[in-house]
Amino acid sequence: MLKRMSKYSNLLLKTGPTLNHDYGLLIGSGCALYPLGWDSEEVRQTCGNLSNQFELGTCHIGWAYYCTGGGAAAAMLVCTWLACFSGKKQKQYPY
Repeated sequence: MLKRMSKYSNLLLKTGPTLNHDYGLLIGSGCALYPLGWDSEEVRQTCGNLSNQFELGTCHIGWAYYCTGGGAAAAMLVCTWLACFSGKKQKQYPY
């Protein structure tokens, strides 16, 4: 039983950094594609006829959008970096 758990934990340690990077990439691509919907009829009614793709017209972007972008960057950089070093063997001290 313990040997089987060890096998799965080693697999998770090897695939973890890749998964963290991919999750951050998916969130970041969602933030990048979000402005493509600004030329819809609902947005034009709310923000004026000046709105188009990547031009919001009279509306503005809230702080949640920027926090999501920052979270995506953190997931790609920090979490992946931490996961890369979590699988390293620690030094064994004699005490």
